[in-house]
Amino acid sequence: MTVRPAIKLHPDPLADLFGSMGIQDAIHRRVEATSPWGIRYSGDKGLRVRFGLVVRGAAFLKFKNQRRTVPLSSGDLGIFILNNEPFTLTDHPRSPIGDFRDVRKLEVDGVIRFGGGGSLTTMVSGSFGMSEHEAPLISTILPRFLHLRLGQNRSQAFQAVLDLLASEIAQPDISPSCLISLYELLFVFAIRAYASGPEAPPKGWLAAMSDKHLSKAMQAMHSSLDRSWSVGSLAREARMSRSAFALKFRAVLGQTPLEYLTQWRMYKAGAMIRSNNPSFSRRSLKWRQPSDTDRQVLSVVFLVERWAKLPGNIGVIAHICNRS
Repeated sequence: MTVRPAIKLHPDPLADLFGSMGIQDAIHRRVEATSPWGIRYSGDKGLRVRFGLVVRGAAFLKFKNQRRTVPLSSGDLGIFILNNEPFTLTDHPRSPIGDFRDVRKLEVDGVIRFGGGGSLTTMVSGSFGMSEHEAPLISTILPRFLHLRLGQNRSQAFQAVLDLLASEIAQPDISPSCLISLYELLFVFAIRAYASGPEAPPKGWLAAMSDKHLSKAMQAMHSSLDRSWSVGSLAREARMSRSAFALKFRAVLGQTPLEYLTQWRMYKAGAMIRSNNPSFSRRSLKWRQPSDTDRQVLSVVFLVERWAKLPGNIGVIAHICNRS
């Protein structure tokens, strides 16, 4: 019998980030509109991410405070990221428009059917909330609206997720856990497609994740938060010289590699502490063999506890842990 060596996989920092969001209050609906039709959406209250996928037909999207109209075709995906700006959605710029609050009353078994009886446009939409702790980080990384056209950097796996989502939302008895998992996959694939497209920003977190050198260093950091990283060791992961790596990292992300590492440790440790997960407690680990994940989690928490004892840091850690 041949023993195969264990292969250590680096987690995708993008999936790591959005997998830590803690999706809340996930909802969904299917819309079947016949021309002429139009709806006015007044915006959400609270911190929510919304999306809309055109399954069949076409539509025109127009935000209240923008002159530009965004044409949507079959297969197009729009994602509103913590964006409460009102908008209208119509089959034609001159179609009559009704308020979404009134149209929503027509929903039966998760499907809204309305319009004038003409050609059909089918859309699936959904939204989910996130806590006030995750929202500031997400809002600094991502634009407020993403429009991903069919075929625009869309992998086969991404399209499979969209097809599955459209199919599952058509079922009135979809389980909440299934819906949350699909939303997480949708979000990760959508952001990955945006980051590799021509409209992605040249600087920032997404730009670093698309860089063949910086992404290697970031993957290494995310996979071993408890390791005593140095600029030199991260540069080796990135296959760059120390000086070139430090210069490029700061130019793209606006902070040094070790500042980024500290920020991410604080974010993850705060999420762990807020979750009150008993599997992460020291006491529970006395009664079972700790896993690699347990060791890494506790190492990060120990780092935060030690950092919090330094002068001036008590208020910061209290805010992160929602105890201020």
